[in-house]
Amino acid sequence: MRIPSNKIKDIIRFAHQELDGLYPEGEVDSMTRILLEEVSDRPLAELLADKEQTVNESDLLTINFAIKDLKKEKPLQQILGYCDFAGVRINLNRKVLIPRVETEELTMMIIRENKGRCGLKILDACCGSGCMALALAGNIPESVVTAVDLSMEAIEQTRENAQANALNVEVVAADVFSDMPFDTCFDIIVSNPPYVRESEKTMMRNNVLLYEPHSALFVKDEDPLTYYRALCRIADRHLRQGGVMYLEINERLAEQTEAIFKPKYDTLLSKDLRDKYRFLRVRKV
Repeated sequence: MRIPSNKIKDIIRFAHQELDGLYPEGEVDSMTRILLEEVSDRPLAELLADKEQTVNESDLLTINFAIKDLKKEKPLQQILGYCDFAGVRINLNRKVLIPRVETEELTMMIIRENKGRCGLKILDACCGSGCMALALAGNIPESVVTAVDLSMEAIEQTRENAQANALNVEVVAADVFSDMPFDTCFDIIVSNPPYVRESEKTMMRNNVLLYEPHSALFVKDEDPLTYYRALCRIADRHLRQGGVMYLEINERLAEQTEAIFKPKYDTLLSKDLRDKYRFLRVRKV
């Protein structure tokens, strides 16, 4: 089925006809408007001012295919091929995790707490698309940022994103469960490691389960905190005295995650905007 005409009003009507019921209320409107603005390269206000106006045939075809992909529950960010994150554009043309709102919230927290400091050495462990590493490099001037991941897809995506944003980030292939291939001590270590238990898959939508790399999301129920123990070992060796590790965590395992670090470090759990414990600060004293 195709959009019946190239008028803005018919595109919006078609999107609702195809997508209502699959997505939460209001999300269909939001996604359709993003598509219209992105594909037509015209300001949204101009597009919505007169819904009798039209898009060209090429743009109409692109929007039609995008709506078909959305109907298959493909994430909009993957359809567009990018997302904006804390002031940088993150391309998503490889098999990497789409940056989450909570991850951006954590990144902005780190930026606020460290803005104005110069010469910081920062490590992003499990960098994925590179979103955190690049946002920190772009927003904390004169910082020296290193990003590590085991996935070569993640390594290549981070390198591409660094080049696209003209940001200088050292990208290193490394496994957090092994010794890091450098002797550096860092002022800040950040990480958003896999932390969703496999049993929690039943609570997730198909746009995640069908299209995103499971290795970047899920951990076994028998040992859900394995990455945090590895990150604690990295902090022991590579976090300088007085340095801080910032972690995104599973809100259902907040206290257990904190307990890994608490015997040796000052710790602070923080809530996200949805009032869930999603962040952990670990300070080396």
